[in-house]
Amino acid sequence: MPNGGPDNCSTCGFNRRNGGVWRNQAPDESQMPFCEIRGVPILNDHWTYCENWHTLEPEPAGPIYSSGIYDQHYRRIPWHGAVAPELIAGGACHECGEPIHDGISIPTMEGAPLAFCSNLHYLEWWKRQHPGEDAPMSRDICES
Repeated sequence: MPNGGPDNCSTCGFNRRNGGVWRNQAPDESQMPFCEIRGVPILNDHWTYCENWHTLEPEPAGPIYSSGIYDQHYRRIPWHGAVAPELIAGGACHECGEPIHDGISIPTMEGAPLAFCSNLHYLEWWKRQHPGEDAPMSRDICES
């Protein structure tokens, strides 16, 4: 699918612009995409996901996800809290030190953004930062 799948935030009823309607055919385009259950703007709603789209429950379930690096498949990687990972075209991997050609970056409060050469290296870092949390929409990353 060209938009990263049918279960993205652009079709979610918890997206303010959809007014509680899933797969709304006439979203309120005057509204910016905004997750009402998490209280965060969703800047790239066609490529952002969460488990609540499937559960329809108004309590946050797990992290928000972005599409990670495309590697023959779209892979979903968790946000770092309310901070979305970004795709980058260069740098050195925070995990392995290898050069990055297509990678992931996450801003930090204490310094320069952290860069990762793969979805897996980002996910390994994320798990250390979020002990006890689970990212079930990212399980296929560890299996590939």
